[in-house]
Amino acid sequence: MAADLIIWDCDGCLVDSEALLKTAEVEALHAAGFLQVTRDDCNRLFSGYSPEAGAKNFLNEFGKPVPDNFFKDQIEGSIELFRNRLTQLNAKTVLALHAAGRKQVVASGSPRDRVLVCLEVAGIDHVFAGKDQVFTREDVPGRGKPQPDIFLMAAAAAGVDPSQCVVVEDSTSGVMAAQAAKMEVVGFLGGGHAQAEWYREKLASYKIPLTYTDSELLKYLS
Repeated sequence: MAADLIIWDCDGCLVDSEALLKTAEVEALHAAGFLQVTRDDCNRLFSGYSPEAGAKNFLNEFGKPVPDNFFKDQIEGSIELFRNRLTQLNAKTVLALHAAGRKQVVASGSPRDRVLVCLEVAGIDHVFAGKDQVFTREDVPGRGKPQPDIFLMAAAAAGVDPSQCVVVEDSTSGVMAAQAAKMEVVGFLGGGHAQAEWYREKLASYKIPLTYTDSELLKYLS
């Protein structure tokens, strides 16, 4: 789809951060006594959700709250983890679209400082260095995905009608947010966290186009 604006989710779309985060989350929860929690549990309950929504999902699932400061500690510890172990997923896609003059922004539910590290490590920070090109959870306090606010804010800042935007997402909450914003959305399932069959089936249930490699996604966006 040759949309006027491409809106990227960050974790799981631009960089393979979700797999790293799930491993760290499981380790922290096991240390707190939640030995039954698996990576799939963390993927299902936390991926794409705000800390508040993730905490609610966890409470509903296990009947107990997440440990005190769980999300705060995970966020603070992730910066160093990303600098040392993070890998890119769609840097070539972003750079090819940039070379073609396509307008791109990032709209992520993660904290801004972590998103900026992701872009830097992936080698694409210069593509998103302009004014109003990176939108994060701080821009929509209490209104994160699956609410459409962050996508609508990105479109408004770019002066593009939502109907002329395409969102790249890997999570159900992100897909729901894009659809609520009345935007085209394409799923990307090339991240390490998105290999489980149940995860792919869940995203497919939203009846959106799905891509599995950077070359497939570039072809779709072109």
